[in-house]
Amino acid sequence: MEQNAQKSFDSFIAVLEDTAQLVGDIADIESAKAEAASLNQHHLLDGYIQTEQAQILKLRGLEQRRARFAGDLGWGSLTFRQILAVAPPYQQSVLQPLFEYLEQQLMWLQDARGAAEQIIKVRLHELDVALAGQTGSSYDNSGSVTDSAPAPLHSVMRETYV
Repeated sequence: MEQNAQKSFDSFIAVLEDTAQLVGDIADIESAKAEAASLNQHHLLDGYIQTEQAQILKLRGLEQRRARFAGDLGWGSLTFRQILAVAPPYQQSVLQPLFEYLEQQLMWLQDARGAAEQIIKVRLHELDVALAGQTGSSYDNSGSVTDSAPAPLHSVMRETYV
């Protein structure tokens, strides 16, 4: 392998390693967001979200670098599986475990993000219900907000039984 190609390959590997680490870091943040939301520690969410936004910007930069190095190696439009199919065996032995690790990290991120979103949606719904109660609104059986609160139970019972 010529020296420039080896340098591009080494840089490609380094970017993939950094990407896998960063994806894991983002998954940790998602898990922390889910935990904070489930424990009603909403004051922590803003810090987690700001940190996550910074990590996502880093991820975009790493993706641009990955695409550039992949292009240098002739893999510009290829998926990871396609890269493995065309890479020489000595590169495959380095790439295969790295691709698997990155895939695991991405799956973990997806699971953590789903859990965080679900918990946050539940907390937002609880907030909606609480606000609806304060404004005289209520929820009907379909989950829609009604503009006026239903008559208090004691007055309904009085009208029925008196």
